[in-house]
Amino acid sequence: MTRNHWKDAIEVIGIVSLVITMAFVAYEIRQNTNTVRSATLHDVSRMSYDVSTLMIENPDLRAAQRAYCAENASEDQLQLLRLLYAALMRVQQNRFYQVQLGILDESEVLAIGGRGGGYRHQYFAEFWTSVQETYPPDFVEYIEAEILPLQRDTC
Repeated sequence: MTRNHWKDAIEVIGIVSLVITMAFVAYEIRQNTNTVRSATLHDVSRMSYDVSTLMIENPDLRAAQRAYCAENASEDQLQLLRLLYAALMRVQQNRFYQVQLGILDESEVLAIGGRGGGYRHQYFAEFWTSVQETYPPDFVEYIEAEILPLQRDTC
């Protein structure tokens, strides 16, 4: 073989190696994306589970909800509800930003607790009215379109 033939053969081997390397990198990126997405779904689901567990295990929260519905909640009970709903809003905001980043799909996020019972409680509308101006406009629009309509007028 002449020197030019060796040069051409080495270039072809280099190009083939580059294509194989790029295919492997694309595969690894896809695997990493799937792993991140799975972990994010798990974390978002876990947040909803933790709030549900909190409601089950905390009789003071349940009593505060009952007192609110009976229209005789104390200031301490109202503060407890405000703190609970502040936490719920952080969970919802996390869901919202995961959708904005393109990591999760909105239907998935809503299905794994985004439409949970806490957002249906009568207190939610009152809480939301008092805090909505502290959130970004796109998040406010999301809550008013997807979450606030779930709220019930009665306990």
